[in-house]
Amino acid sequence: MESLPMIATAVGLVLSGSASVLGGMKWMLDRVEKRTSARFDRVDQRFDRLEARTDERFAEVDRRLQEVGGLLTEVKIAVARLEGPHPPFLFARG
Repeated sequence: MESLPMIATAVGLVLSGSASVLGGMKWMLDRVEKRTSARFDRVDQRFDRLEARTDERFAEVDRRLQEVGGLLTEVKIAVARLEGPHPPFLFARG
């Protein structure tokens, strides 16, 4: 009859020890997850700010390119006026 209390004690020690270890691991993993989540949130905020600045810069570049396109059209028209009309073709096409 002494073996039955000894087995019950061993089972109790194994269960309580494993419960403590698993509880500690759960606490540790929860803590790591919270810290990692907070860090990723900060990185996401930095990327959002960077994306906003980049979008503003691209909008400015697009505006400047449209201005240059308009000026280029005006330059083409001015050059065409300076060149005058094209002479007629001497040879008929065909």
